[in-house]
Amino acid sequence: MRFRLVLDLIAVGLIVACLAYWWLDNLSHELFGTVLFTLVIVHNVFNRRWYGGVTKRKLDVIRIINLITIVSLAIAMTIMFLTSLLISRDLFPLTAMGGAFVVREIHMFTGYWMLLIVGIHLGTRWQVVMDVFYGMIGMPARSACQTAILRLLTALIMAWGVKSSFDMAFGSKLMLRYSLDMWDFNASTLGFFVNYASIVGLYIAATHFGLRLVSMRARRRMACE
Repeated sequence: MRFRLVLDLIAVGLIVACLAYWWLDNLSHELFGTVLFTLVIVHNVFNRRWYGGVTKRKLDVIRIINLITIVSLAIAMTIMFLTSLLISRDLFPLTAMGGAFVVREIHMFTGYWMLLIVGIHLGTRWQVVMDVFYGMIGMPARSACQTAILRLLTALIMAWGVKSSFDMAFGSKLMLRYSLDMWDFNASTLGFFVNYASIVGLYIAATHFGLRLVSMRARRRMACE
């Protein structure tokens, strides 16, 4: 689990790095993308048992949301993979199409949606991620003080994620609208990654706490019955 967690976090970092296309040269972008697809394959190999048990599990609201998220992520990754082959200039020039402006647009827009879906997917698994993390650092059960600090930190990340969503015109990019923003990497490279990391954190936290609320209401309903 620890090894898998590290690989998954690297994959998230690679998604954000791939969005920084104008900071990278094209070859670096394609190399990062290739490593990302490799990690996705490894992730699915590690979780192959999950696919075999999908039809055997009783579906509740949380599992349905998780299933929809995984299917959406699979679709997005497939689109990214196919469009990557069609617009490659360095690693796979034999599969590339001439021009392919529309394909490039689809590839770019899908990348932003994939970032959002990955955030939601991590949110559905965040309790597992945190349990593994605390096991790695050998931290015992959290105290009330630690919980309060973590909640405050989460609130700050979510607030920064909302701000970053506007600063990066993330909503416009998700709606396939052209935005006039162009990040100045000469002024701040770190800011680009911090902003997108906070956007991922926003969707992780919103999904995690949203699902906890749904679970609490379901338990109360069952108790009343």
